[in-house]
Amino acid sequence: MNEIKNTSVIDRPICLLLGALGGQGGGVLIEWLVDAAKRAGYPAQATSTPGVAQRTGATTYYFELFPEKNPAGTPIFTFFPASGDLDLMIAMEPTEAGRAIERGFVTDCTTVITATERVYSTAEKVSAGDGRIDVEPILEAIEKASKELVQLDMAALSAGTAARGNAIAFGAIVSSGILPLTAEDCRASITSKGVAVESNLAGFEIGMTANATDAQPNSQKDELIFNAAPEKFASKISDFPSSAQEIIGHGIARLIDYQNEAYAEFYLERLKSVAEADTDKSKKLTSEVARHLARWMSFEDVIRVAQLKTRPERLSRIRGELSVDDTTPLKVTDYFKPGRDEFLGALPKGLGWLVPNIEKLKLGNGLALHLPTGSAFGYAMLKFMAALKPLRSKSAQYIEEQAAIEQWLAAVIKAAATNNYLACQTANLAILARGYGQVRKTGFSKMATLFSDWAERLTNDHAGLAAEVDQMILLAHANPEET
Repeated sequence: MNEIKNTSVIDRPICLLLGALGGQGGGVLIEWLVDAAKRAGYPAQATSTPGVAQRTGATTYYFELFPEKNPAGTPIFTFFPASGDLDLMIAMEPTEAGRAIERGFVTDCTTVITATERVYSTAEKVSAGDGRIDVEPILEAIEKASKELVQLDMAALSAGTAARGNAIAFGAIVSSGILPLTAEDCRASITSKGVAVESNLAGFEIGMTANATDAQPNSQKDELIFNAAPEKFASKISDFPSSAQEIIGHGIARLIDYQNEAYAEFYLERLKSVAEADTDKSKKLTSEVARHLARWMSFEDVIRVAQLKTRPERLSRIRGELSVDDTTPLKVTDYFKPGRDEFLGALPKGLGWLVPNIEKLKLGNGLALHLPTGSAFGYAMLKFMAALKPLRSKSAQYIEEQAAIEQWLAAVIKAAATNNYLACQTANLAILARGYGQVRKTGFSKMATLFSDWAERLTNDHAGLAAEVDQMILLAHANPEET
């Protein structure tokens, strides 16, 4: 890029591509760039290509600036980049930079500036189990393919401020020196836009400093955060392998929050039988079951949903995401569509007759509810549902879930006596206990069918059984909504 600036004849524009998601302010960032270019006297043009295939929609913005003020002729701009033409790639989410590499836009003449925080795609979220893409190989590929890689830890950079990522990225773009724009012109563009001027100017200054000092996050790997169990459980946790103790403590804390301490004790009793059967020195089986068992035992019924949606920190989080303070009126509406299965699951089996068997509540349908959670009435309705937690153990869904858990645990323990790998894969079959309604029922049915002659097949067809389990896990990941 410096070679272009130093030539006496300028025959091409400076090209910038921005990949942003819905709500990340990509459109505003491009408007700032165009306005700053015009203020400085440079011809410029921007286009955008919306996308709706993931998250809230990924949009690519393409910006060209001809680096000569008042040129003799009229520069010819294009609507989209070509391979080898891109001088600067901005990614508000790291996998968007990976897509640019896939399309051949990032080359050894391209500087890449990317945020490090992940915003998970729909495909990652709906995958059974952990469907997250490992971003480390993507960043390594960007570093090898590009001229320079600048990583911005937006959360750390904006800590303690109301600065948004697009303003920080704006500062980083200008500080890179690739565009012939001055900080004064950029500040004027932010001010003239008139949107959150103070916080956006603060973010711009953060970005200028971050890029100038070559600030980098310490690590790209997500740090897992484990909630600690109450101190009274410490001695019981210590009886388990050290490699599993953090996840066990986290599971205990989760189940106490979900139900009570007695339920957490039940979790430890179940896990103890698995630990006794786990004779492999890696103790991987104990860790795998500890993770899956805690998740499964805290299945999301209507009581749990109501509990999560009435947490005080939820409204605080929403306000934080919207960058509004407590003085700003906030209206929150939650959308529910419970079907007959959800109503039956919340009631004791003997009271199932209370739920009418009508078309509106049959499979595929449901009762559409728009509940104003932010209002006193809506909040009180959900708090009432959450208060039914002591009655959960009498519900039909609770009884069904516990029976399926016991069947799964028995299969895991039997497999552990034959082959540790098969036992671990059997533990991973817990991903079939996913979703709601028919999806969940289908997963339970598949496990019940598989486990019906489990002991016999372990003895007579161990290899075939292992292959079938592997296949079921593979299909569960590939077809998360299969019914």
